[in-house]
Amino acid sequence: MLLPRRSALALPALIGTVAMSRPGASQAGGGVLRIAMSANLRNLDPAKMTIGEEFAHAVFVFNGLTRMKADQSVEPELAESWTYSDDLKTWVFKLRRGVKFHHGREMTSADVIKTYERILDPATGAPSRSNYDMVEKMEAPDPYTVIFRLSYAYGGFADILSDRQVKIVPADKIDELATNPIGTGPFVFRSYTPGDRIVYARNPDYWEAGPKFDGVEMRILPEMSVRIAALQAGDLDVVWDLGPENIRALREVRNVRVESVPTASWDGAILNNTMAPFNDVRVRRALHLAIPKADVAEVVLFGEGAPTHSPIAPNHPFFANDIPFPARADVQGARRLLREAGHPNGIRVPLVIPVGRPVRERLGVTLQQMGRPAGFDFEIQRVPFARYSAEVAGKVPAYIDGYFARPTIDTSTFPFLHSRGSQNTRLWVYNEPKVDAALEAARLTGDVNAQKAHYVAMQRAMVENPPGYIAYAQKFACAYRSTVKDVETHPMRWFDLRAGYIGS
Repeated sequence: MLLPRRSALALPALIGTVAMSRPGASQAGGGVLRIAMSANLRNLDPAKMTIGEEFAHAVFVFNGLTRMKADQSVEPELAESWTYSDDLKTWVFKLRRGVKFHHGREMTSADVIKTYERILDPATGAPSRSNYDMVEKMEAPDPYTVIFRLSYAYGGFADILSDRQVKIVPADKIDELATNPIGTGPFVFRSYTPGDRIVYARNPDYWEAGPKFDGVEMRILPEMSVRIAALQAGDLDVVWDLGPENIRALREVRNVRVESVPTASWDGAILNNTMAPFNDVRVRRALHLAIPKADVAEVVLFGEGAPTHSPIAPNHPFFANDIPFPARADVQGARRLLREAGHPNGIRVPLVIPVGRPVRERLGVTLQQMGRPAGFDFEIQRVPFARYSAEVAGKVPAYIDGYFARPTIDTSTFPFLHSRGSQNTRLWVYNEPKVDAALEAARLTGDVNAQKAHYVAMQRAMVENPPGYIAYAQKFACAYRSTVKDVETHPMRWFDLRAGYIGS
């Protein structure tokens, strides 16, 4: 049977099996889909990807063992079925037979094991490595079976195998992934010209039904106004990651369709907990008192989002609804905390914002303006987003950034908030024992109610000791020409193009 998402968590004492039948051959003749993206790709290798444009690329070229659908349920992809032991520590995946990489070789269990060995190897520098630290051992008893043996029970293991950075790569082409990515996905990589476009062709030997598109072009256009003008003129088919300020106006445009869906993607101020002045929790708490998150969400997102305490979105059942958000700024409370922290005259500190990310630019300016009455004097510094990884992340006291939704609450929180989390060590360098304990306990139980209690405790601890300023969970919107058929906006910000085509 097909297990719904988190079913393993709900049924920890059972042995479950999931399977999906193999569809028919692919079809062509659907035209070339032209998608406007905002930034260059820094990595073509899925294990090293960190930005949304790269994640969209990953879904075109590669497949994972499992796949997350638009309703956020998980289904088989390269694994046609899986079973798990009653203690949730042994997971056996049966691979599809006859699936070929783009260079013609059949995918086998050796490729799966090599993929995960690379991710688990610290030398690879995979941002998602800590998501899979429960993997103790892998075995391949035959070319179509992979066994994962975990060091602790983990009921959402099949879910996390659907993530963007764990796509299966060919063991014999590892050295080429940086410049010539080869996968099993619906589209074959053809070329990449930074600053211009990435070109893909339909995979004629794709293992499931589709794709219908003859190809895809990802056009790199940093300016949103240019993207929208090209869409309206018919020079583009899709604008990815539409700015919230553009949604209302575009909904009135003839021959354009706009879709906006809730997500757990968030933006915020990344405050380095090891650098002054944000190495003092009182300063970080003062910022929360000074700037109400509900006001920030309204100003920055035009209502296309909601305030949140953590990477757990307000529409998730684990969200701590009983923790209130301040209705108005507490300027005196914020100034009192700054005085206690040794800043009687407030603080003056640079705040780096990313050029080419208009929503995050607007967030930075909003924090600058709203923080002044309470003594926060942010000096805005603009840096191209492409230089963030090398020049900004982990190197400055404060900067604006954001992260896309992950497939599970664990992968949305543990890497970012645990003291050993792979993202945390390059962001805020946060260390809160109560948060660590809650995250570790949530991983060790298959009981959904127990998990919720742990994640609520995590959110409470984050209010007392915030790592930074996580402002809101935002909706994700795309705009389409009306000629684009059977393509929907996915809350994980990628495109499922298997059924899509250009119509009339």
